[in-house]
Order: sequence, then structure tokens, then C-alpha cells
Amino acid sequence: MLVFGIDIPLIEILLIFSIVIFILFIEAIIVIALLMSQLNKMKGLAGLLDKLSGTILDVKKSEMEEIDLLKRK
Repeated sequence: MLVFGIDIPLIEILLIFSIVIFILFIEAIIVIALLMSQLNKMKGLAGLLDKLSGTILDVKKSEMEEIDLLKRK
């Protein structure tokens, strides 16, 4: 196969392309693994934020009830 006037065997081009594709495939797997790890951490954080907001609402409700009791006296 002639490329820019230089004779390059086709098997060497296929070998280089296959090595590059394999390296890109490994990088994609690593990136997906890191994204899944971060997704699991974000799920935990979302659960904790939900629990925190519920606790804050409960505290606010009890404070409002206490203020109503003080106003009645």
C-alpha cells in the first residue's frame, strides 16, 4: 500500500489501529468505572440530604407547635 509515496504494508496499519482502539477501549472502561463510583457516592449524598430535610421539617414543626402553645398562655 502506498501512502505519500512510501510503501507501507497493510497488516502494520491494521495492527497500529487495533492497538489504538484497544487503548481507547481501556480508557473508556476506566472512565465509566469512575463515573459509576461517583454516581454511587451521589446517591448516598442524596439520601443523606433527604434525611436532613426531613429532620429540619420535623424540628420546624415542633418549634411552631411550641410557639403556638406559648401564644395561647
